[in-house]
Parts: sequence; C-alpha cells; structure tokens
Amino acid sequence: MSGSQITGLPQNGASPGRADQAPRPVPPVALATPPAPCLEDFVTDGAEHRLRDLLAFALAVEAGRPTEREALRGKAEAELQAHAFRTLHNQAEAIRMEAARDQLARLRGGPGFLKLVLANLVALGLLGGLAAALWLRPDLLPAGVL
Repeated sequence: MSGSQITGLPQNGASPGRADQAPRPVPPVALATPPAPCLEDFVTDGAEHRLRDLLAFALAVEAGRPTEREALRGKAEAELQAHAFRTLHNQAEAIRMEAARDQLARLRGGPGFLKLVLANLVALGLLGGLAAALWLRPDLLPAGVL
C-alpha cells in the first residue's frame, strides 16, 4: 500500500455510493440578510437638507444593517459640519499665505554686497577723519578725557 492512496474511496473521482448516480449540486445556503435601505426613506422634503439625507443613506448602505434614520442623519450632519470646518480652515490658510506672498513681493530688495562694503568703508573713513581731527586738535576734547 502506498502513501498516496486512500483506501475505501473510489479512485475515479466519483462520490462513494452508487456508481450510476451523478453527484448532486449543493443548494446555496440562504443567509438572513437585512433589507437594504431605501433612498426614499431617507430623503426629506427640504431641499436644504438634501446633502445630509444623501450622506445618511450612504452611511446606512455602508453599515449594511438596519439603523435608526435619525441617528444616521445626526451623524451625517456632524460629518458635514466637520468637513465644512476643515474646508473653511484650509481656505483661510490659503488666503493668508497668498496675502503674505503678495506683501513680500511688494517689498523692495535689500542692499547688495557691494553697497554694504562701500558703506563700511565710508564709515571707517569718517571714523578715521574724526580720530585724526582729535589727534591734531586735542583742545576740542573736554578736559580729562585723554
């Protein structure tokens, strides 16, 4: 006896039992599924609440189980308010950044490297001239400074 054969089962792939009987298909198992939500149950008369009602219906479909419509409407309202707040915050931030960019574009450029070097040379020349004038005329200084 080899390890690849199982004894007691037919080798031709047929099911055990009568050889002339074909295998019967297995009927599908009926699962108890809750009824799918209906859009008409969620839509109210007010046009101002249409988006909230559609979002509540989508939440009911996503949940896949029967839930209270008012609870879903409340959750949809909260989700819409949070989305509106995030959108408003992001828009305000974009407007603030654009205003800052415009303000920076209006500023004129600072002095270049050569202007800064020239200004330092002029300052050193003035300081040297003042020191030379005081060296040559010490009577201009108040008494007791040097």
